[in-house]
Amino acid sequence: MEVDSMFSPGARIILTAADDGRTLTFTIDRPFAPFTKRIVLLVRCPELTLDPVVIKIYDPRFLDDRVSVVPSQPSRPWTPAAEKAAAALPKDEFDEALLWEDEPEDTDVAGKAARAALWEEHYRRLSFDCFEAETNAYDRLRALQGGAIPRLLFAGVWQPPDERGIRPPAVVLEYIPDAVSLCDVSADVLQPDVCAALVRAVDSFAAHGVFHGDLHQENVLFTPQARPVRAVVIDFGCAGVRAEGEDEESWQFNVTFANDGGRVRRLLKEKGVVLPEDAGSGSAPAA
Repeated sequence: MEVDSMFSPGARIILTAADDGRTLTFTIDRPFAPFTKRIVLLVRCPELTLDPVVIKIYDPRFLDDRVSVVPSQPSRPWTPAAEKAAAALPKDEFDEALLWEDEPEDTDVAGKAARAALWEEHYRRLSFDCFEAETNAYDRLRALQGGAIPRLLFAGVWQPPDERGIRPPAVVLEYIPDAVSLCDVSADVLQPDVCAALVRAVDSFAAHGVFHGDLHQENVLFTPQARPVRAVVIDFGCAGVRAEGEDEESWQFNVTFANDGGRVRRLLKEKGVVLPEDAGSGSAPAA
């Protein structure tokens, strides 16, 4: 998806904290384009830290899900009218099944507007659910922040420069400099002890009440590129968090289905990494 001019280098991003209402202004260094599920920007805010940081904005306006990849479904571009109509819908009456009914006729202006509002609410829920998943996972994984996962520095809402029907949520995360993804890193520079530490960290997610749910080569970073000493798992937008009162059988089923430990081992094996024996051969049990 093309980058809107509001995210050009030098532009300002204003966030309001979810907890205490304080407002921070960030200056964009560059966007991480193209945007797919979230707006991701490298920014600076001396009031927060002297180091550059990453902002992730969960704005349904820029979801790539809107672009149809099958002839039977039209693309559903964002419009201000649909977003405002969606914001007025009773949230407890949203029925996702209505999205898949036959499309209204072109002459049915009211029907097409109502369907557009339903889709807009659907996209809002997708984006906001990703924000909730990410922030809840980071909260549960506080002990791993700054090591196997980035530090979560700030959570709040974005104040868009144009008139909107919603205020998209956002997080500010530690920027991992001089990093390369598992997809692009040279196998020759991957040290077994660094990879073993990565596996142990991923195995520990379940004990903290989290599964990642979307581990792939682009979601594992190594830094510095020339000789990595740190492996970092990113992007917890698809994560699951153990619900209060969730029984052990249900939680273990979810952890087994996500198979984070198995996935990270397979990714490393495909890269040619031979793990030390003490890295284990399967996912660690959840507490």
